[in-house]
Amino acid sequence: MRVAANGNVGIGTVSPTAKLHVAGDVIVEGNIGAKYQDVAEWVEASAPAPAGTVVVADPYRSNQVRPSTEAYDTAIAGVVSSQPGVLLGEKGDGKVAVAQSGRVKVKVDASFGAIRRGDLLVSSPVVGYAMRSEPVTVGRMPMHRPGTILGKALEPLSEGQGEVLVLLTLQ
Repeated sequence: MRVAANGNVGIGTVSPTAKLHVAGDVIVEGNIGAKYQDVAEWVEASAPAPAGTVVVADPYRSNQVRPSTEAYDTAIAGVVSSQPGVLLGEKGDGKVAVAQSGRVKVKVDASFGAIRRGDLLVSSPVVGYAMRSEPVTVGRMPMHRPGTILGKALEPLSEGQGEVLVLLTLQ
C-alpha cells in the first residue's frame, strides 16, 4: 500500500492516480455508497452528446451510440450522464458515459405534451431529447410501444424544453 504526497492511496500500485487506486480485483462484502444514483458505462459515440442527451445504438457503427433523432426509437440505449454513481469501462477520446439504470437528468421536450411525474418517456423527434409516451390501443387495451421506453419522469415540465430527473427503466 502506498500513500502519495497528494493524499492518493494506492493498493497494488506505487503511483496512485485517484483518492483510492486499486490495481487488481476488489471484493466487497458490504455496500458501496455513491453520491450519485445512476450506473453508466463508457461507450464510443459517433457524434457529440453532452450530458442529458438521449442516445441510441448507432445503426451504422458497431458498439457505438449517437444522439436519438426519431420518436419512439427502439434502438434506445440510455442517457449521457454527467456524474454517474458507478462508472464502468475505460474513459477515452470519443467516449461518453451512458447511463442505463438509476436516476439521471434527461433533456426533455414538453411541446409534444406536458410531462407529469410518473409519465413514461421515449425518444422524441428533437435530436437527443425525450418526450412523454402516448399509449396505443391494442384490442381496447392502452399500451406503450415495447422497446421504446427510456424511463419514468420524476419531475414535471409543463411546456418547452428543459431537463427533468428520470428513473431509467429501459424496456
